[in-house]
Amino acid sequence: MASTRVDPRLVLRGFDGELYSDDGEFLAEVNTWQARYHVTNSDYQPAGSPLSVGIMQSYSVTLTLTETVVRDTKLLKVLSDALKSGRQPSFGFQGVLRRPDGSTGRYVFRSCVPDGDIDIADVKPGDMINRSWSFRVNEPPELQSLLGA
Repeated sequence: MASTRVDPRLVLRGFDGELYSDDGEFLAEVNTWQARYHVTNSDYQPAGSPLSVGIMQSYSVTLTLTETVVRDTKLLKVLSDALKSGRQPSFGFQGVLRRPDGSTGRYVFRSCVPDGDIDIADVKPGDMINRSWSFRVNEPPELQSLLGA
């Protein structure tokens, strides 16, 4: 029986991930980000079966990030201006994972609309000022390239 081994040189770390705006600008002030699928199922239990199975009804995609406050123009100004005029702002992002061997995973998120609470400023003495963002991704993510083994 062959054992499966993980090559530790290929394991990704937090600093191997980058986030870009839809125009290709590296968002260096974004130090954490997470993209996530949420799948909603309905239970179905066929007659005569003790097993209840899940039937997919819908899915959604969220993108959350934490921005260290360096400037307000890239995201906050767009949000503020749109809200003042009664419009729903929309953003685009590209997430990239870069492995030390040069392979990359590239994920494109389009039609990202702000969702939930968004920090204007999160001030704590002795700490950097950060801003948390949450977006609902209104188009399926485009998985442009995937990491191989």
